[in-house]
Amino acid sequence: MVPHTPASRSARRTMPPRLAALETVRFGEFLRDQMLLSEEQWLAALALHWSREPRQRFGSAVVELGFLPEEIVERAAEEFHDGLDVVEISVSPRPSA
Repeated sequence: MVPHTPASRSARRTMPPRLAALETVRFGEFLRDQMLLSEEQWLAALALHWSREPRQRFGSAVVELGFLPEEIVERAAEEFHDGLDVVEISVSPRPSA
């Protein structure tokens, strides 16, 4: 055990405090991290999600591939969004004048 000396205490006080950093977690990563999807299933659903134009919702890709039932995906989405009501909108480009 290292004795606490005045020098070691002052060194600790002068170090800048560690700041918390927020990291973006996408819904697919959330499903994988909750062990609802395996790494392979996550990658397959990502491939399907990105191959569609317009983009398909990630949860829809998971259900379409048969990895999870829709009820589980919806329940996980509620948890992911902290129980907030989420409304998805689609914005069409304005015609140029």
